[in-house]
Amino acid sequence: MTGEREMADADLETIVSLLDDHHTRSILVATSETPRSANELSDRCGVSTSSIYRRLDRLTDAELVTERTRPRSDGHHETVYVSRLDRFELTIRDGDLSWEIDRRSDDIADQLTRLWGKL
Repeated sequence: MTGEREMADADLETIVSLLDDHHTRSILVATSETPRSANELSDRCGVSTSSIYRRLDRLTDAELVTERTRPRSDGHHETVYVSRLDRFELTIRDGDLSWEIDRRSDDIADQLTRLWGKL
């Protein structure tokens, strides 16, 4: 069993257990659209903020979500979360199980390239 492209030490069991949770999948989907705060995720997913934070901690540990800082209009800032999961693939063929996970880069240059591509 190999995860050929994984960047974190997360194993297959950890990734599958994370993806097995409906609310965790909702967090990944919501944060793939736009950066969101824990409060925004709580409202969107219909789960308490403490439950969102527990899931975000696990997702961050597995490097499936990353934190960013978003300035607010009142001069303060807040932490928002962005999905890094791009693709997860599990293959069972000829008596062998393999898996791959692709994560989006957290590099600012890659972020600017993606943004430019959307224009």
